[in-house]
Parts: sequence; C-alpha cells; structure tokens
Amino acid sequence: MKLHTLFTLLLLLFSSLALGANPTPVLRGKIIDRQTQAPVSYATVTLALDRKVIKAEAADASGCFTITAPAAKGYTLAVTMVGYTTLMRQIDLETPTDLGTLTLDAGVTVEDVVIEVFKPVVKVDAEKMTYSVENDPQASNSTIDEIIRKVPQLSIDGEGNVLLNGKSDYKILLNGHVSTSYNNNFKEIIKSMPADQISRIEVITNPSVKYDAEGTSGVINLVTVKKKHEFGYNGSLYAGISTSDDPAGYNAGANFSLQKGKFAMNLQGWYYDASMRSTILSQQENFASENRYNDSQSQSRNKFRNGTVSLDMSYQPDTLNLLTLNLSYGGYKSTGHTATDSRLKNPSLEELFRYTEYRYNLYSAPTASLTTNYEHTFGRAGHVLTFSDEVAREKFNADSDHEYQGGYTHRKITDNGSTSLSNTFQIDYTNPLTEHHSIEAGIKHIYRHNSTPSHSLVRPDPDTEYAPGPYSDMDYRQHILALYAGYGITYAKWSARVGTRMERTWNDAEAEDQDHARYSFRNRQFNIVPFVSISFLPRPTHSLSLSYTQRLQRPSVQMLSPAVESSTPLYISYGNPSLEAAVSHSFALNYGYYSRKWNLMAGVTSSFSNNLMSIYSTADDKGVVTSTYSNDVHTRSVGFFSSLTMNPSRKFNLTLTFGGDYSKYDFDRMNIHSDHFNLNQNLNVNIALWKDAWFTAGEFYYSGYNFLGAHTGDYFTYYFSLKQEFLKKRLEFSITANDLFSPTQEYTYTVENPTYRLSQNSRQALRRVRFALRWRFGHKSVRVKATHHTIKNDDIMESKKQGAAAQ
Repeated sequence: MKLHTLFTLLLLLFSSLALGANPTPVLRGKIIDRQTQAPVSYATVTLALDRKVIKAEAADASGCFTITAPAAKGYTLAVTMVGYTTLMRQIDLETPTDLGTLTLDAGVTVEDVVIEVFKPVVKVDAEKMTYSVENDPQASNSTIDEIIRKVPQLSIDGEGNVLLNGKSDYKILLNGHVSTSYNNNFKEIIKSMPADQISRIEVITNPSVKYDAEGTSGVINLVTVKKKHEFGYNGSLYAGISTSDDPAGYNAGANFSLQKGKFAMNLQGWYYDASMRSTILSQQENFASENRYNDSQSQSRNKFRNGTVSLDMSYQPDTLNLLTLNLSYGGYKSTGHTATDSRLKNPSLEELFRYTEYRYNLYSAPTASLTTNYEHTFGRAGHVLTFSDEVAREKFNADSDHEYQGGYTHRKITDNGSTSLSNTFQIDYTNPLTEHHSIEAGIKHIYRHNSTPSHSLVRPDPDTEYAPGPYSDMDYRQHILALYAGYGITYAKWSARVGTRMERTWNDAEAEDQDHARYSFRNRQFNIVPFVSISFLPRPTHSLSLSYTQRLQRPSVQMLSPAVESSTPLYISYGNPSLEAAVSHSFALNYGYYSRKWNLMAGVTSSFSNNLMSIYSTADDKGVVTSTYSNDVHTRSVGFFSSLTMNPSRKFNLTLTFGGDYSKYDFDRMNIHSDHFNLNQNLNVNIALWKDAWFTAGEFYYSGYNFLGAHTGDYFTYYFSLKQEFLKKRLEFSITANDLFSPTQEYTYTVENPTYRLSQNSRQALRRVRFALRWRFGHKSVRVKATHHTIKNDDIMESKKQGAAAQ
C-alpha cells in the first residue's frame, strides 16, 4: 500500500512538471459584429499551421476567446460563425499576444468549416459507459489487458481475472454477440490481442431490453475496428516478445482490409504463446474433523497457446439493403505440470499421514462460428429491419493424469470432453416514428446441444492393472425463446426509454454415472425483465441519466448436473438440478461532462437480490470438502465510480479513474453474514517527447475482493512504455516494462465458514519487459459495414465465474 501511494504521488508530480516544463504562448481577442458593434457569441476560432489545425476554441458569450498553442511563426487564424463571412489572418505567436477586437461582416452564411477537435476517451449514457480505444494514444503499442486497466468500472485482480465493479458474474460480447472462446479464455486472450484491433470497450451495467438479461454485474462488449469508407486496401503486421523471470512469451498479429465497389472485407488474426510458474502455500483447518489440519505446497508450470482468425465481409447492393458475414475460427491449448505435497494433522498437530500428488493436464478447445445478417432500411434513418443467424461449435478436451504417492498410492487417468453445437435466429426492428418518438421490438430463439462424456482409468497401486474408474456421460438440450419491445421519447433536453423482455427456457438432460443408471432431469424457467431510463442534457457538454433494470443469473449445465466430481481425494463437487434463475435489481445514476481539454464522468450504482446463486462448501468429520450450488444468498450493494481525463495539449494527456462499492451478503443456510468495502484506482499519463515519440507511465491498485467469508488480498502494479514511429508512421517500435522493480507478486486468498477455514498464498513472476514491432501498409482506408443489430448471446452463467461464495 505504501509503495502504491508513493508511486502515485511521484507520477502526479512528474505530470505536473511535464505540464509546466514547456509554457506555451497565449492568444487573446474579442469578436464583434462590424455594423452593430455587438459581441459575436460562441464563434469558433482556429489556429492552423501548414494546413493542419493545431488548436480550436469557442468564444464565450461576450465574444472573448483565449487560446494556448506552441510558439511558432506563420499561423493561419480563422474566425467562423454561421451568418458571417469567415475572417482569415496570418499571425506569428512567439510571446503572449492580444489581438484586440476582431470584426465579422454579417449577411453571408459560411459553408461548413472542418476543424479537428478532441475526441473524448470516455462517454456515458443511461445504458452504458464507452471507452474509446481508438482515441487512447497508448493503444497502438498495447495489449487489451493494459487498456482494460484504465477503463472505469473494470479491474484486473492478481490472477489476471477481469472484474466488473469488483465482480466476475458478467458476460463478454464481441461486436454485440457472444464468443465462446472469449468467455472461456478471456484473461489469456486479452494478454495477447493487440489493442488497436479494438475500436471501443462498452461497459453495459444497465442493459436495455434488446440484450439478453443474463449477467448480474452486466455486459462487457468489445467492438472491433471498422475503417473509413473509401476504395483500396490497408493492413498491419505485429510481433512482440516478452522477457521475465519466467521463460519468454511471444505474440503476433496481422490485419488486412480490402474494398472494391460494393464489397468489403477484413481479415485479422493473432497468436499468443506464453508460460507461467507459480507456488501456492495452503493451510486448511477442519473444525469438526480428526483430520484437523491440511497443509500443502504446490509447484506448477503452465504453458498457454491461443489464436484466432476472423473474416468479416459486407455487400451493399444499394442504399437500402446490406448483407454481412462473419466467420471465426480459433481456440487455445494449454499444458500444466503440478506437484502438491500435502500433510494431514490431528488437533494436537501430530502428523497423521502425508501424500504427494503429481498432476499433468492437457486442455484444448477449438471453436468456430458463422454469423450472417441481412438488414433492410425503409428509407428513413433508423427505420431498420434485421434478420440474423448464427451457428457455433466448440469442442473441449481435458486430459489429466493424477499420480498419488504416500498416504494415497493410486494413479488416475481422466479423459473429459464436451462438444457444443448451437444455433441462434433473431429478428430486430427499430422505427423512429417521429422526431420525438421511437419503438423497437424483436424475437430470438436459441437452440443448444451439449454432449459431455467423462471417463477414467484407476490403478490402486503400481503392482495392479488399470481398471475403469468413475465416469459420467450427459446429453443436454436447451431451448430459449425471448421477446422484447421498447419505446423511446425525446423532448427538448429530456429523453426516456421504457421496455420489457420476456424469456422462457427449457432445459432437458439425460445422464448416467458410476453411482446412477441412466436417468434424466429437466429445468424450466420463465422471467419478465423491465427496463426504464431517463436522460437530461442541461447543456450540450453535460449529461445526466437515471436507469433501472433487472439482471438474471441463469445456471449452466455444469451447475445443474447432479454428477459427482471426485478426482481429488479430499474434494467433491456436484450440481443442483433445482436451481432457478437468480434475479438482481439494478439502479444507476450517471453524470458526464465533456470538453476539448477535459472530461469528467461519475456515477452511483445500487443493486439487490433475494435469490443470488452461489457455490458453497462444507467439510465433514473426515476433512472431505463437498461443494454444490444454491439460490439462498441475499445481497445488497451500493457503489460509485469516476473518471477524469485531461488533454491540455497535443503533447500531454492524463486519465485518472477511481471507484468502489459496499456490499452486504446473508447466507442463512450456513449462517454466514458478511459485508465489505473495496476500492480500485488507476492513473495513466501520456507525454510526447520528440517527433513521433511517446512516453507512457501508469499504475493500478485494487483493494481486493470479498464474498461470503472469502477475501482476496490487495494488488498493485505499475508500468512504463516508450514508443517511436518511423517512415511516416508506417513502422513503430515500442518497449514496455511492467513492475520493473518487483520481481514477484504475492496473492492471498482466505475463506471461512462454520465448518472450515482456508488460507492460500500464491507467488508468481511479475516483472516483464516487452519489445514490439508493427508495420502498417496500404494507402486507402476501408470500412467493412455492420448491421444495426446482430446476435447477442449473453444468457448463460458459467460455474467458473461464480467467485468463492462460502467455499
């Protein structure tokens, strides 16, 4: 904590020195009407050098203006106002200058004057907060995880998991629709995907009715870059290498866009290869067991490989019709080797027995999807009908080899797999009936078929042959039907939206395992989700919004399945077929201020749920921990977030985000009642050094996560980056250093309930230096068009995203 405070103060001091190191001359003046001598309010004043706009400001209500700009000779001053002739003048600005009174001639309406204005990094409305990655100067030499650390309401914990307002129960969308690969491997993907492939990150904490209602914390939508609309081609190649106390990591990417006539396409891909070593010390106390204490130490080494190739195409035969296609193929592969030494002791601390587990894991998950959209526009902007269809397939394989020596002497080889096939069909309709009224409606059907076989071979001791061990086999089918409708009204400075969404779910499964013959179970769910929002714009630069909605937490097939998982001797888990969709009520109040030099965004959120879904664990008299799921958690929370962005000049910008929340949890089943307050903060500074060179420094702090007796320790990280561009910005070289003076990171986790207490301390390499090279080619910009609506499957809550409830 002391290091975090010291580093933040030093970074703020460095920023203030950077701001004051190169004072810029000030240009002042007053604009009046030549005939009436009255002030011309809010006229636009621009300074251009070599036909490039350097600064643009608006005069105030009295016609006065003030501009700061780099000292130079040969500026072109332009003063424009609708209804007046443009005033042009050549000036030199080397010292503070007062132009006195400038006069405009009335009677001539000027044509549009194109000026370059500051594009805000953060915007907020009643539904979402948007972080513009394209407008972030650091994006061209960063990966997505480095950008996410700067996004308000998002944070990354010590294990690399992304949290939304401190929670993990959210859904991830790519261009508005679910990517199975992204939801399963998000933390690995963001470490490798170049940030400049993303246009913006949308944090949707109060989604409207057009989104699936799943995800109690909300939705994170990554929108990929769409180029400008001209003829031609362009692309880029990227390669990077990271050095650390672990072996080096590699990542590479490529992007190519082409447009010819009414056809456009974009092909992009990336690859990531890295490894990680970690040490975990664990101490567990079982309150009601003779095996009172279980102390263990694990050493692990894991290797990760990720890659994705995606193709976007669009064809627009005329201005009213548009066809789009997206084809994506990717996946990941990882191998892991873990050695765990465990000791069990009685209440007198006498060792009962010890054993060592050697585990070898191999995971792979290739995924593929095909999405097609047809959009028809009825001749008026916003009056659109869209048909969408998506087919997706994922095959997951998990092979493991567990060998036990000591107190347990058997060996177990497990082959787990699952194949998932889904089809989604969706129709969306929007109609701006008049200037003040609009409607939207849609229907959606999802079909999923999952097959999840698991088989094992067990050898009790080295002198015996392998025999069939525990197994399970489940065939699962799901149908979801959703209908939504919404209405919007805008009047003067006010706007409002109301809507409702109906979702009906049918779950049916047939299964068998070593403890049960062939059996079946089913689960039915029905929910109606409302949405209301009100927005007020007191001035063009200010926004205020208030919204309410409900979010659902729907169980996955793993959470519903009663099949018992017992691959580790002292740990057992199984699902609960009677789980219902949890309902969370969510409120949000947001404020935003936007200007050329600085932006401020702040908000307050609140939510409550009376049937939150959670995993919970108990320890029996033999020290065996059993985990399953329930709908019994009551929760209340209130939080806040803020983001300040400063852009006083082209050579400097600063972003500061700060947020936190207070939450209270009650779990009567295990008599657990807890509350907590957590904070997260990020500071990032970008400074132009010399021609086409940028220096970036930043830090991030997170106070830790708490949930039903479980708590993680705080986390702090910092980074520096230097970027230099060559050859008219076609070639770029960058060096990025993360935690340069901190070789390792310790991550703590504790949990306590009435039956046991667990404390874990993990350590892994933290220091990293990355070298990257990027080459851009092509001479024209290309835009692959996208329909207004597409598939957005964010409806399933995975069991691995549940956190550590009552474990």
